[in-house]
Amino acid sequence: MEQLDLALEHVLKRDANSARFAVMLTDNALELVLHQFASDERRERSALWKREKTYEDEAELEAALGRHFDAKLRFARPRLPLSDEEAQTISICHDLRNDVYHIGLQHEAVLPAIAGLYFACAASVLERYEPNFLSYSPNMVLPERSRKFFEVQKPFGLRGREDFQEGCRALAARAGFQVGPFVEALADHLAEIIEEQDSVIDIVATGGPNQTSRDEAVTQTESWHIMFDPKAAGAAKKRLKGKRPDAGKSIAELQSWLLENGALRYTCDPVPGWRSREASLRREKNPHKALKKYRDFIVQSADIRELLLEACGQIEQWIEGQIERMRMGDV
Repeated sequence: MEQLDLALEHVLKRDANSARFAVMLTDNALELVLHQFASDERRERSALWKREKTYEDEAELEAALGRHFDAKLRFARPRLPLSDEEAQTISICHDLRNDVYHIGLQHEAVLPAIAGLYFACAASVLERYEPNFLSYSPNMVLPERSRKFFEVQKPFGLRGREDFQEGCRALAARAGFQVGPFVEALADHLAEIIEEQDSVIDIVATGGPNQTSRDEAVTQTESWHIMFDPKAAGAAKKRLKGKRPDAGKSIAELQSWLLENGALRYTCDPVPGWRSREASLRREKNPHKALKKYRDFIVQSADIRELLLEACGQIEQWIEGQIERMRMGDV
């Protein structure tokens, strides 16, 4: 409750830096309860009258008691229970928390919106946590934030579980999560990415010494990557399903062969399709589905977007070189 209360303060500030703390605090609070949920189950099964009983999910329980978040989520999922959409959102937000916490990625454009959804989802899930008994001793000093939610005047905190659940409901209500602004923030960020890539493809196609179509700019960019990057070549080999090019092909012929034989993930300009995905996201009314659509686009398009930006950078360097030569009178 202490971490959730502090997380809410950061959620309500609605800026990227505060949202970073909100996501980390929400994620940690959720992980602590998921771990406690598994610990409760272990304690139940260790009771004297249950020790001889065998459980098919014993391996899942042992994994949930370990250090991996996904194992804790997987064990709790049918038992709290969590819907498929909630579990999916939690998993996506946990991965995003790892981006922020371990890698240092900022996600400034969407982090405030995602922090709001994660908090609302986590509070709803945690409200379903029903331990057999949740109490505290009369001499226990509760943290200041926790005292806002628990009736410390009651002996031994006999309403501990109810206070916890009511606190989760109150926090979720105060967060005031709204689907419309959330979806709009994700869709707007997708639109920014797509517009940037639209300009990048134009530069790659027409800005260099060899003019090509937008489709060719994309396929040639991916083909070059496959031909000179072992990891990309390995992935392309799986798509080729045993087909091999004839020896002696020129680079241009090899690029055409890769395209014709299904080695490429992108066979044409992806921007029209990306804009359709943005429009689909903008129409979405379910925040969990909206988050999945957004995350799928980001993950699935990451490689080609990075390759196109790199190709654009090379073209821009060539253009700068041409300008410098003209300035020096060499042309």
